[in-house]
Amino acid sequence: MDVRSRSFAVAVGLVWLLIVYGSLYPFQWDFAAPQAFIWSGRIGLVDLIENILLFLPLGALLGWAAQWRLRRWWFFAGWFGVALVVAGTLQWLQKYLPRTPALSDVLFNMVGYVLGWGAGCVARWRVGHLLVRHQGWAGADRFALVLIALWWLAELYPLIPTFDVSSVAQNVKSLWQLDLWQPRRMLLHAGMAVIGLSAVAHLARTAQLAHRARAVAGVAAAAVLAGKFVVVDQSPGMAVVLGIAGGWLLWRWMDAWPPGPRWAATAWVALATYLLDAIWPWAWRTPPADMAWMPFASSLSTWVQSAISARAFECLCFGGILWSTVRNGALLGGMTVCTAVLAFACEWTQRYLPTRTAEITSVVLAIGMGWLLSACTAARPVHAQRLRERSA
Repeated sequence: MDVRSRSFAVAVGLVWLLIVYGSLYPFQWDFAAPQAFIWSGRIGLVDLIENILLFLPLGALLGWAAQWRLRRWWFFAGWFGVALVVAGTLQWLQKYLPRTPALSDVLFNMVGYVLGWGAGCVARWRVGHLLVRHQGWAGADRFALVLIALWWLAELYPLIPTFDVSSVAQNVKSLWQLDLWQPRRMLLHAGMAVIGLSAVAHLARTAQLAHRARAVAGVAAAAVLAGKFVVVDQSPGMAVVLGIAGGWLLWRWMDAWPPGPRWAATAWVALATYLLDAIWPWAWRTPPADMAWMPFASSLSTWVQSAISARAFECLCFGGILWSTVRNGALLGGMTVCTAVLAFACEWTQRYLPTRTAEITSVVLAIGMGWLLSACTAARPVHAQRLRERSA
């Protein structure tokens, strides 16, 4: 990603927006009674991790973009100063919010920036060397890789394997302890499997591994199934196992179709999977609940980790709809608008559904996936051309 490109500017802007949003939420200002700024004190582990993670994407993005710059250390120092000023300003503003302003938060923000920079530089260097050695990978569909990551995150979060026999046994026992007849749960996992396996196969084909595409997809499906038993906090039950297996069988059938019908079917599967989750339960309540216009309000008001799987699922469905329709000839801008309108309509409907919380988050995610697909699509030919020039 070139630092002069529009995609880089948009990405940096979105990261800054995320940092400001995460630092100043819930935006309940009280200028009459500011809190005292904590210059030293006890540091909690959760607070430490959250502050590092907040600035980690910024450092990673800048480190990735600056890898081939001649004066990248000046670039690092300049952005470090900007990040330090912004982090300090945001912490100072927290004096007027129901937050805890502290100097330690600024320090760990900078630790996150430095760690992210190092990770971005190493990742760009390693990826560059791999693509020079395997130039067929330069044409690989990057957005397919994004969908694969989302599929694994939605299925296997928190992605922490366990070697505790009792934890594995608990996951295995769920096969006969949980109700077998859970058609909605089964269909949701089947839909996710179709999207994920379509991405795996397409990634292999665009990386000049077409002869191994189906084998790689089979390994990916088997890995997800195995993960359901060796990753903590899963308890899949037979419904999830049958759903993933059924999704693999459906994908194998679809994969034999011509490209046009296959992409159309993938889009319909992604749409049906999203709707099956978005407008559930099939009940009605009156009066309707209020619509939350603050993005990620429900996630940030509770424990953020509890919402990661749900947000990854939504991004997977939105990405599947956009990716497959664009591959089939649709315009990305128009499809992004249509997907965002669909998300808004479903969220508005959730005002009338019991146990659901209607908010604008899904619309933001749909637009974000459209931008990410645009960035990945635009970057592929440029990067491939640079690799050809280097190898010449």
